[in-house]
Amino acid sequence: MPLRLVLILLTMTVAAFDAAVEPPQSFTWWTTNSLAKVKPLDPVPGVQVKGVDLYAGRNEFEPFQIVLRAQSKDLSGVDIDFSDFRTSEGAEISSKNVTVYLEEFVDLKRPSSIEGGEGLWPDPLIPRMDRYTNETRNAFPFTVPRGRNQPLWVEIFVPVTAHPGKYTGSARISLGGNVQFSVPINLTVWRFVLPSTSTLKSSFGLSGINALKQHRGRYTNDEDLHSITGLYTKSALLHRISTNGGSMQPPKFSHDAGKMQLDWREYDAEVGPFLNGAAIPEGEPLYGARATSAEVRTPKVFATEELEKSYWTEWTKHFQQKGWADRLFLYLWDEPASRDFPEVLKRGRVSAQTEPRLRNLVTTPFTRKLQEVVQIWVPLVNCLELKPGYPDFCDETPSLDAYARQTQPGKSLWFYQSCASHGCNIVGGQYFTGWPSYMIDMPGAANRVMQWLAWKFRMEGELYYSMNEAYGQGNDPWVNIRLSGGNGDGTLFYPGRPDRIGGRSDIPIESIRLKLIREGMEDYEYLALLARLDGRQSADQYADRIVEKPYLWESRPEVFLKVRQDLGEALDRAAARSGGSM
Repeated sequence: MPLRLVLILLTMTVAAFDAAVEPPQSFTWWTTNSLAKVKPLDPVPGVQVKGVDLYAGRNEFEPFQIVLRAQSKDLSGVDIDFSDFRTSEGAEISSKNVTVYLEEFVDLKRPSSIEGGEGLWPDPLIPRMDRYTNETRNAFPFTVPRGRNQPLWVEIFVPVTAHPGKYTGSARISLGGNVQFSVPINLTVWRFVLPSTSTLKSSFGLSGINALKQHRGRYTNDEDLHSITGLYTKSALLHRISTNGGSMQPPKFSHDAGKMQLDWREYDAEVGPFLNGAAIPEGEPLYGARATSAEVRTPKVFATEELEKSYWTEWTKHFQQKGWADRLFLYLWDEPASRDFPEVLKRGRVSAQTEPRLRNLVTTPFTRKLQEVVQIWVPLVNCLELKPGYPDFCDETPSLDAYARQTQPGKSLWFYQSCASHGCNIVGGQYFTGWPSYMIDMPGAANRVMQWLAWKFRMEGELYYSMNEAYGQGNDPWVNIRLSGGNGDGTLFYPGRPDRIGGRSDIPIESIRLKLIREGMEDYEYLALLARLDGRQSADQYADRIVEKPYLWESRPEVFLKVRQDLGEALDRAAARSGGSM
């Protein structure tokens, strides 16, 4: 066949894929950003956006949504596929870097606070093909019910090797195998590369035992426990989050003739790949990512303080030998009341005698009464600043200057959010509005802003008590995910069992909220990179446009995303000045 004819046929094929086929009148569609939470009965926008403009660095995920609505009858057999993305110079990002999810809805019986709402809300994301086992699941093709919205979540991963530039591609929607329309997608890839290992440290709780019971119906064996724990821990790492808890199995130990010995084989097999950067292999997104924290797993009771001290000493020795010592901490006490302080001090002084010294983490605002034993202060976000017009929510609300004086070598400041963001076991009133929140029925910006607060208030890390708390409550998280008065409190996953999602293997099902937390973690990387290239003040001006107070920040999606775009463009210019790609 003549070369010219081949080129003509190829051009016709590409044009056919990209051509926008007019949908029948019964099929309405539009695109929206990742901060929108589209409910089934939300009205069709007055202006329906018919394309997507995305901006991303390399080694970054960038999401958007396509919303479909059937007007006159249910539409079954609806499907979607994607073209490759190309620049005018011929650079290409394969469609294999696109993951599409069907958004499912959870039925909320009560709002989390007066900011929230009951009814059907989008949250679980069922992939066409999952990233863990590469199995095709049963979400596609799907049915769009008459008179209801069906959103799709689409994320594009920009590989480290992608060339900076302007890419074009498209999504093609079909009905019963026949193309209905295509969605033009413009993707601008900036020069800079985000690191695979997060700059903002984190430690989110994860119970492998509860995950196993949800997936298998009961505790089966240690092999299954380590397998399912590994999947969930990898999922967290793919969302730039490090976990604590895991299998919850401390190393076996013995104490004979005054010598403490620990058997590290099972622990290192479980946790080692995440600390070493081997959990995500080459060729996968975020290759080489490392966990940014690891907690000491301590048996509940030691007969003497000397035994406990010897046990902790072995932890610090092992982590030094492995090169992990900078990430080890001892979760000394959780939310101590003032009456607990003597016991906190007693236990903290024992850990302080280990060599090298353990870093003690305590979830409390700064207090001089504990400063000798605390190396990682973790105040509640509500305790960073008083909210005017309301009684003090926290026993103590020290100024941020008090923490600044603590940021000496070996000491650091983290923070956390809790049910205090929405109201604990109540439908929170006016005080509980405006705080960052990981609840389902909170605005998308509320799920993404925590990491901007971390930058604004000089936090080095974020703690969160659990990613799968509802797994252990004796109910099905797909049916009831409300805990502590909040919809989704402590639960960022759903159990992906084959009987529900298809395929052969169990996997974690990610939530929209988990995706938005990753967006916040990536925003933090933008700020950190710009500060490195142009100075802290350059990054601060963008954080100041998003965050004014812990309870007062930019919640309008369009404005939020415009700041993020401006930040990315400033970082792209800084990368160009530093010598091009970085």
